[in-house]
This record gives sequence, C-alpha cells and structure tokens, in this order.
Amino acid sequence: MTDGDAVRAALEAAIGSYDRSRAVDVAVSAVADGSISIEELYSLLSAKLLDIGAAWGRGAVEVWQEHFATSVARTIVESCALRVEHAAPDERTATVVLAAPSNEYHDLGLRMLTDRFILAGWRAQFLGANVPVSELITAVEALGAHAVALSASTHYHRVGLRDYVEQLSASHPGVRVWVGGPAFAHEHDGWPDEMMLDPRVIPDPSGY
Repeated sequence: MTDGDAVRAALEAAIGSYDRSRAVDVAVSAVADGSISIEELYSLLSAKLLDIGAAWGRGAVEVWQEHFATSVARTIVESCALRVEHAAPDERTATVVLAAPSNEYHDLGLRMLTDRFILAGWRAQFLGANVPVSELITAVEALGAHAVALSASTHYHRVGLRDYVEQLSASHPGVRVWVGGPAFAHEHDGWPDEMMLDPRVIPDPSGY
C-alpha cells in the first residue's frame, strides 16, 4: 500500500465514522510529514466528494451525510492554507480571480483550485459562491485580474454560465476566462477547448 492509499483509507475511515478531528489530523499530518503533497491530498478529497455525491444521487446516503463530508473537506483545506502560502513561489506575476456565478453555491472545488493556482505561482483571489456578474466585473477591475476561473456543478448552472461569461468578456475582453466543475466532467459541447480548465494542469502565470 502506498502512502497515498494509506491516507485515503484513513480519511475514509474517519469520515465514515463521523470523526472530524481525526480526519483533519490524518490529512494535515500526512502533508506535514511528506507522505502526500497538497495537490495529491486535494485530488483524494475531490474523488471522495464525487463518490459521496454519486452515492447521494443513488439514494445510498442522506443529504446530511454528504454535507458532513463536504464540511470536513473544507476544514481540511482551510487547515492547509498557511502551508500553501509558505510553499508558494515568492514571485507572483499574474492574478486570477475564482468565483462561482449567481445561484451556484458549490464552491469547494474552486477553493481547492485556488490553492493549486497559488502553488503554481499565481496571485489567486477566491470570491466564493453566488457572485453576481456585476460584482465579479467590479472585482476583476479592482484586483487587476489577468484571468478568471468559474465553476458550474450541474447542467442548469452550466446553461446560466454562458450569459455570465458573455457579460464578463464584453466588459473585460482582455481577461482570460476558464470554466470547469462537475457540469463539464463528461463533455463540453458548445464550449471551446481553450476555455476548459483541468485542475491538475495549472497554466503558467508567466504567460499572462
């Protein structure tokens, strides 16, 4: 069993027994002792959340159980925040703003993506869930953003995202826009390839 497998098993056991403290300790300790990188930890958390989301869709778990797992994952991510900052490059030449558009309340994936951008050398500004497009446009200007990353969790939110992106691009045509999230997991018909963002492959900030 690899270190990653061991961490995954320990996390699943802790979450399965509703032991928040144990889950956080397992994750943070594994990163601290080098058993797993932050990027690897976030991949494990993302996979776990996708699994439990699918289980909820099948009726195998209750809503509260899915919410519990999500809240534990968020606590783990926030517990890694200082370590992310310390591991990031000193020089950060480009700024990316990350937001979930209006009526989109699933933002944990974007929060983890924020740390991936920081580790890759970006100044990453996380705005969170349900951000009206007018507010995002203002933030992009105020923060001097070179790029924006947006997320959609369902087909419904993906449909609404198109108008959101069009308004943003009309206001700031020079700002690069990426989209992602569960709504794009299987296909992205109607959306150009260059807008798709793989969270495992963060663009080089030196190009912006």
